[in-house]
This record gives sequence, C-alpha cells and structure tokens, in this order.
Amino acid sequence: MRCAVIRDIAWIVALAVLPGLGLAQRVVDPDAPWKVEKPGMSLSREFGIVPLAPGPPIRPGEFVRRAGSVLTLGGNPYRFNGNNVYYNQADIVYGRQAGVEETLDKMAALGMTVARSNAHNDNVQSSDPAAIQLQPGIYSESSLIALDRSIALAKSRNIRLILKLTNNWDAYGGIRRYVAWQLGRVPVQSEWGLFYTSNTIRTWFKNYARMIIERKNTVTGIAYRDEPAILAWELGNELRNPSVGGADALVQWTGEMATYIKQFDGNHLVADGGEGFDDDASLYPGMSNFYPVRGSEGCSFHRLVQLADLDMVSYHLYPAGWGINDANDTAIYVQRHEEIARDAGKVAYFGEYGKRAADRSPGGCNLAPGRAFDAQRAQVYQAWLGFSAIEQATSGAMVWQLINDGKDDCEGFQVYCPLDAQSYDVLQQISDRIAASPVAVSAATYQPVTMAAGSIASLFGTDLVGTQLVLVDRKGSTHGATIFFSSAGQINFQIPENMPPGGAVIRVVRDGITRASSAVMVSEVEPGLFTAGADGRGLAAGLAVLVDKDGSRRIQSLKTPIAIPAGGIAVLSLFGTGIRGTGESTKASVTVNGLTAEVLYAGAQGEFAGLDQVNIQLPAGLSGSGEVDVQLTVDGKNANVVRVAIR
Repeated sequence: MRCAVIRDIAWIVALAVLPGLGLAQRVVDPDAPWKVEKPGMSLSREFGIVPLAPGPPIRPGEFVRRAGSVLTLGGNPYRFNGNNVYYNQADIVYGRQAGVEETLDKMAALGMTVARSNAHNDNVQSSDPAAIQLQPGIYSESSLIALDRSIALAKSRNIRLILKLTNNWDAYGGIRRYVAWQLGRVPVQSEWGLFYTSNTIRTWFKNYARMIIERKNTVTGIAYRDEPAILAWELGNELRNPSVGGADALVQWTGEMATYIKQFDGNHLVADGGEGFDDDASLYPGMSNFYPVRGSEGCSFHRLVQLADLDMVSYHLYPAGWGINDANDTAIYVQRHEEIARDAGKVAYFGEYGKRAADRSPGGCNLAPGRAFDAQRAQVYQAWLGFSAIEQATSGAMVWQLINDGKDDCEGFQVYCPLDAQSYDVLQQISDRIAASPVAVSAATYQPVTMAAGSIASLFGTDLVGTQLVLVDRKGSTHGATIFFSSAGQINFQIPENMPPGGAVIRVVRDGITRASSAVMVSEVEPGLFTAGADGRGLAAGLAVLVDKDGSRRIQSLKTPIAIPAGGIAVLSLFGTGIRGTGESTKASVTVNGLTAEVLYAGAQGEFAGLDQVNIQLPAGLSGSGEVDVQLTVDGKNANVVRVAIR
C-alpha cells in the first residue's frame, strides 16, 4: 500500500502551538452547506503505517523557474503530479486540520508534489468564519494565519503550492463578491463582467494580491514572495466573462494583473488558472463539439499565451459537462493546448480533470466505498494522463480530487485512498512515470533543457533498449532522430537539423507506443565544447597545430601541455556541438586566459554528424601560463569554460 505518511516533527510542533485557531468554530463548507464532516485523522494513526522517508527538502531560494515552455528547478527540468485541495485554509479554521494533514500525507505517499489551493476567501464572515477579505482592504488576521498554516503544512511534506487569488464561481466569494461590494447589492449576470473593467475593482484586486504576496508567514517567518514552496500564483480559478460577447476584457485584465504581480514578486511564476476555453474553433480541428473553443464564454486561450508576463496557462477537463467525448475530443483538446502553449514559449499544465459515474452528481452525499465505477474512472484517467503527461510531456497534471476520508462525496469526482484502489493506483503510476521521465542534455556540456538544432544530445532514462526517438516541434510536426548509441540508460542522438527553435517534446517510442517523454527547448545556437573527461569540465578535447617560424608543423593532443613555438604560432582545434547555428564564424569569439584569441573557423566539423569545430590562434604571451581558461561565445551565448595547458 502506497498511502503512507510523511512527517516532520519540528514542523508539527511549531504548528500545534500556533495561537489563535485552537478554538475555531467547526462549520460546514460554505459551498456545500448540507455537509457534516468527520474531523479526519492522519494516516499513521488510521493505518499504523511506518512513515516514509521524506523527499528532498524545499530549500531557501529554490524556486521553480521557466525556460520557455519548460519548468525548471535548480536548472533541471521540473514536472509534477498534483492534486486540487482548494479548501485547506478554510478547513483549518473549521477545526479540520487533521483532515488537511491526512490529504497531504496521502498526496506525499502517492508521489504528488504540488497542491492547488485557495489563497482567497471573500465570503460573508457571519456565515463563514474562514473569510479572509471581509471588505475591500479589510482582512481577518486569524483567517490569514490559517492560510499561513496551510502553506507550512504542505511545505513540511515537500509539497509545493499553486495558489489561487480569486474564483469565477460563488464558492468562497469570488469575482461576484467584488462586484457586489461596488454595487452595494447582488449583481445580475450582465454585471459580472464589471470585475474585469471597473477601475475600482481592479484596484481592490491588486491591493489584495499585493497584501497576500508581501505577507510574512507567521509559522515559517518567510514572506510569501520569498517562499520557495509557492510554485505559482493563479490569478483566478476558471475565469470567464460570457456576458460581453468577446474575450478582450478578460485577456486585457489577465495581462494587466500578471504585469502588476511581476513588479513586486520576481520569484514566482504567474498563471491564469483557466479551463483552456478559446474563441477560435479552427485551432481545434476534429472535435465533435466546439462549445469549449467557440468563444461563448468570453475566453481566449490562444491570446492568453501571447501575454508577456503570463508564465503558465492551464486547461481543465470535464468532457461530459462540455458536450465532448472522453476519447478523441479529449485527445485533441489536450494536444492542441499543449501545442499552442509550446508554440508561444509558455508552460501549459493540466490544472483539473474529473470523471464521475453516469456523468452526473450522485443522489446523495456519502463516502460510497467500493464504488462500481472506480475501474471505469481509472481507465479514463489513465488515457487522459497518457494524452497529457506521456504523449505531450505536460509540465503538470492535477486531479479533481484526492480527498480525506472525512469528506463525503457530493460531486461524484472524489478519489479516496485506499478505498478507490484502481484510481489511486493510476495516480501513483503517473507520479512514478513523471519522476522517471528521461532527461535530455547536451552531449558536450551535460546541461539540460536547451539544445541546438543539429547538435549532439544524450538522453538519460530507464528501459531505453530497443526504443526509437521521435521529436515533436513547437508546431506539432514530428521528426525522427539519428541515434549514435543506445543502452538501457542512455541514448546519444542528433537533434534534427530542421527543428525550428522553440519548445519541443522528445518521445521514447517502442512498438509504436510512446513509453516516456521529455520536454526541451530547441535553439539555433547553444554552444558546448567537449572535454577530455567527457563531463563538460577540465581539459578541452581537441588538437593543437604548432607551426614553427620556418613553417614546419606538428600536431598534438590537448591532453598534454603544449609549447608555443618561439617565433611561431599555435592553432587550437576545439571540438563541440551546437555551434554551427548561423554558419558565420564572425559571430564567434574566444578568450584564452582573458586575452582575445583570433577565431579562424567556427562551424561543422564535416566528418561526423552534429560535431562542430572551432579553430583559434592563441594570442602571444601565453607561454608558461600553465592551465588557462578558454571561453567560447557564439551569438552572445557562452559555452562551457574549458581549459588548455600551456608550457
């Protein structure tokens, strides 16, 4: 059984003594007032399972970044399997912290590393003691402390957070609450769009966002904007604007808010949080029903990806509610959203997905153990995650939703662990497959994420024997890859020379089926030099041509120190990859021990596919320098620093 508990005693002690919430009133969820919940319990108490060893801690300054359409952490590709647990802040106020911890423990045990949660609550305080924003600019400190605690609880389990700043729906207040504040009454549907156009409301939202982002967590002592456990800010959940007949207002609002947040938070990514609704059906050929992409909801996914300060764009999936099918329509919906985002150099992620029995709400709210549709749902989820996480190498996938056993299932989407054995098995498997995703690096530098078209690369993974590589470019076109070497754990290959720059996916294919995938960026130039130790460091791999003053020549390896002939010259031939890009040697420059060296040639080596060569004449005055640094720069990009020994 993989449902086990991850604990950090120091964190738990700190959370237990936090003042202000111990006697919080228990109430039902504000969006489901008929529900009465059990308080929940930790997995270690419920099942007596030995705690799992915790994963790598979330270290100070260790923020998730974006390189084009690829997420990175510590310079390496970063992908995640996650869960929607929007209610954590509220449940802590309601006295359900044990249930919050139970869910987080189960997530950690299933390899889920990201939770998508609310960082807002604009409900009326008289009916919801968890309300955060009571009026514009007026905030409940006790409710904010609960938000602090929810972040700390996730962080203690090495779970990062995507935090939502508002909601399209009425649950927990949302955009209509802002409009009601301005109008002094409940707005009618035609007035909901004021949220995006009213200067007053936009200012209120900005003030709230800034207050949250600049807040100092009372549990961790870290300001939110400095908290690496926060992966991204979502501007809002499933924002729509159907009453205005176009997407201009929502797109403009999104761009304005993303830019505003970036002005005072340079650490975190900004996401939209949308369903992926669009307003150009021609971008989704083959779908049987164009409702989600015909523009009737005032959204435009393909325009959002063009916003400069928006890093991440989400798409959700509830086919039955949208009139599309679970198979072909869904595959197209997933594929096109990933491709549109890659083409724009943005990160796409599968923010929500859900399937329920008979595609409708259950007759009543209950735990429903052993539900007959678990097997069907698991099969559907396996297909959907195959479309996104395996075929398209999505940056993240987040189920709606894995919950604790104290919560009844009033929607029909909920997954219980371990009761829904087949569904949680699928979630565990996708976590394992994402964690084991192959990683492509430059064969010269061993640096991941970005490689040049035509360059030599290495793919590291598992079970690679007998596989082929198919590369999908940012436009969705596929390319075969020339493989030089293959073993169980490594494939050396050439990035196709005709790959356009931008986001791409490397698929590992066996018997016509994609077994794994890796997201990369392709550039025109990404210079790297090979080294004698084959690790991108130390002595350069290459030759020295030593020309005496009488014209006689000698050739030697760079593995041994070279002696510059008195009155003669020394020319180095360095071997690399990712250099040829423009084919213009004038774009290349080299310094040796800080001195400018003349570049005689920089381009294809001519004999081996993907191999490049740089010929340089050493500057005078280097004799006796010992080992010196050689820095190659091509089109403004620096290669790895290599060394040459000079007697």
